[in-house]
Amino acid sequence: MGMETYGAGERTPENSPPSHEEIQANIDRTQATLARLRTFPSEWTSKGGESKSDVEAKLEGSLEALQVLLETPQIEVPMASTVMERTVKAPQVQQEAQLTGATVRTPPPGESSALETDDSLSTPLPEVKSQTVPEREQQAKPERAEFFEVNGVYIPIIPSVSRTVAQWEAVPGKMTISGGEKFSEVRFVKDDHSGLSVNARPGEKMDFSEATRDKRLESIDTILQGRYELKAFNEIYQELANKIDEYKNLNPDSPDYSTRANQLSAEIDQYTNSEGILSRVPEGTAEKIEDTEDFSERVADIIRTVQYLREVDEGGAEFIPPLDRNYKMTPFIKRKFAEFAQLMNRQMGIGNNAYLEELVKNEQAPDWEHLSAKGMTVMVGPRGTGKNKLVDHYATVSNRPLFRYACSPDKEERDLTYDVELQDGEVVKVPTRILTAIATENAILELDEINLLRPNVAKFFNSLFDGDRAVFLNDQVIRAAKGVCFVGLMNPADYNGVEDLPETIDDRSNIMTLGYPPLKERDRNTGQETFTYDEALILKNNISALQDLSDTQFIQIWDRVVNGEGSIDVQPETSKIIKDLKNIVLIANRTRQTVEAYKTRSGDARMERDISLRGTGEVAKFYSENHLWRADLSKMPGWKAPYSAAQYAISQTYLPHTETYRKGRQDSQAIERILSEGIS
Repeated sequence: MGMETYGAGERTPENSPPSHEEIQANIDRTQATLARLRTFPSEWTSKGGESKSDVEAKLEGSLEALQVLLETPQIEVPMASTVMERTVKAPQVQQEAQLTGATVRTPPPGESSALETDDSLSTPLPEVKSQTVPEREQQAKPERAEFFEVNGVYIPIIPSVSRTVAQWEAVPGKMTISGGEKFSEVRFVKDDHSGLSVNARPGEKMDFSEATRDKRLESIDTILQGRYELKAFNEIYQELANKIDEYKNLNPDSPDYSTRANQLSAEIDQYTNSEGILSRVPEGTAEKIEDTEDFSERVADIIRTVQYLREVDEGGAEFIPPLDRNYKMTPFIKRKFAEFAQLMNRQMGIGNNAYLEELVKNEQAPDWEHLSAKGMTVMVGPRGTGKNKLVDHYATVSNRPLFRYACSPDKEERDLTYDVELQDGEVVKVPTRILTAIATENAILELDEINLLRPNVAKFFNSLFDGDRAVFLNDQVIRAAKGVCFVGLMNPADYNGVEDLPETIDDRSNIMTLGYPPLKERDRNTGQETFTYDEALILKNNISALQDLSDTQFIQIWDRVVNGEGSIDVQPETSKIIKDLKNIVLIANRTRQTVEAYKTRSGDARMERDISLRGTGEVAKFYSENHLWRADLSKMPGWKAPYSAAQYAISQTYLPHTETYRKGRQDSQAIERILSEGIS
C-alpha cells in the first residue's frame, strides 16, 4: 500500500520550463498527499525507515520549493497558455523526487511520467490507488483515478486536470439602429453549458471570481459600427480560434513540433496588438470600414480582455479549501469522516453497491455524467462540533471546489438565485453562490443551517435533489454539472427554538449526526472505562510545552497519566500539563451536558451556550501563553480560591463571552456554579 502521484496532460517541448498550471498541479498533488499522510498513525514508517514526521517535513519542503517556482516570473505564450494543459518535465519530476524521497518510475512510450512515493506501511493504513493518462489518450482509454480510503470507505479524488473550465468569449450582440446607423456591442460571456451564463462588462466589478471580487474590468470601447466591422471582427476572431486549436492539437512527438509551436505562438501574439489586427482585416472589407486603425485598436482591446478574463478566472479552483495542518483525524473524527464519505458516495450514485469496488479495483474514475445521483447529505450537530471543518477537509482531500451558502428565515426564493446589486447607477443581477456551485463541475454546495429556510422556500431545491438535478427558473433551466454534490448543516431540531428540517428536504436526504468526541469509552471485553484522548489530542498543538511530542508519544503519556496504563516514565511537568488538559476537557464536557439538558428540557439548570471545540482551543491557548502549569495562580489577575489552572483558564476565556449576548448572565452563573463544584 502506498501514496502515488502521477502527472497528467501532454508533454512539453524539450527544454521548456514548467508552466504555472503544471507547478500548481504539483502543489495540489503534494498537498493532497500531505492530507492523506496526516491521517496515518504516528508510528507509521516508510519502506526506507523514515518516520511520519520525517516524510511530512520532506513534503513540506517540496511545497516550499514548488511555491518558489510558482512565484518565479516565466515567459508564457500569450493566448494559448490559458488553454493548454502540459505536464512537468523530467527535471521537475526529479527535483520533486529528491525533495520527497520518492522514486521516479520511467514510463513506457505514450504513458505520462509518474512520481511514486516509497511508503509501504508497518500497520494497516489508507490505500491510495492512482494514475492518470495523457489528455490526448483519454478519449481512447477510460479515465484513471485516485481514491482516498478511510476506515474502509473510498473517496474519489478529482484530478485537477479533469475539470472542464468554461472559457470566456467575446460575443457580438444583434445589430441595432441608432441615428440611422447600425451598431453591435461585443459582450464578454462565459457559458458553462449548464444553462448558466456569466457576463463581464468593461468598467464593472468582476464578481464572477473570488480572486477578482471587488476589482473592476478595464473600460474599453466594445461597439462595432456597421455590418462590415461586425463581419471583419467575426472573421478575425474565428481565425484566432482556429490557430489556438491548432496549437493545442500539435503532436509533441512530431519532429517539427518546436518550430511549428513557436511559429503559431508568434502568430497568436499578433492578435493582441492593433498592428497585428490591421494586417488581418480582410481586403474586401477593409475598404468599406471608415477607420480601420481605430477598428483595429478596438478589436485588439477586446481580444486582450478575453485573454485577461481567461487568465484571472480559473474556473472555481480557488474555492478548494487549503489544507488545515492542525486538523486531527482522531479515532472519533475518522469514524465520522468515513460515515460522511459513505453518505456522499451514496448521494453521487457510487455507494451501497459493487460499482465503487469495481472502480477502485480498476483505478477508474466514476462516469459522473451517467450516474443516477440524487438527494443530499445532511449533518446534524451542536455548534462548535466541527461540522464545517469536516466538510472543508473532505473538499480538500477530494480536490473539490466548496461553495458555502448561509440560509436564514428571511430568505425568499428569488434570493437563492440572483443577488441584485447597484453598479454605476445600474441595477444588475449577479448569480448567487448556489447557482455558481450548481454550474461548477465536481463542486460541493454547502447549505449552512438549511433548516432555517421556510418550507415554501425550501421547495426550490426539490428538482435539484431529485433525479432532474436541475433548477427551473422562469426563463431558464440550470442543470447541475457532473459530479456536483450537496451538503446541508443544521443544529439538532430537539433544541429549544430550532426549526425542523423542511419535510421536502428531509425526504430527499441522508442524515448523520456529529456530536462532541466522547469523554470515555468502555472496553467491550473487560468492561473497563478509560478516558479518550480525542479532544486532548486536538488541543495538544495549542500548548507550547507539548508541541515537540509526536501524536504517538502524547497518546502514550495520556494513557499513562490519565488512565494508569503503560509503564513509560513521564516528567513531573509534563504530567501536570496532561492532568490540566484532562480537567479542561472534563469541565467543557460538564457545560455541554448542562446545555444539552436545558435545550432538550431534561434539566433544571439554565445554560444557553456550552464550551465548544473552538472554546477549548482558546482555553488551551490561554493556558499555554501564561505558562499556567508553573505559574503562581494566587498572583494571577482574577484568580479565585481554590481554582486550579484548568478552572482559572476557563474562567478567563469563557466568562467574557457571556457579556456579548442577552442570556449571558444566566450562562455566567451556570459556569461559575460548575467551576465552584470542582472537578470529579
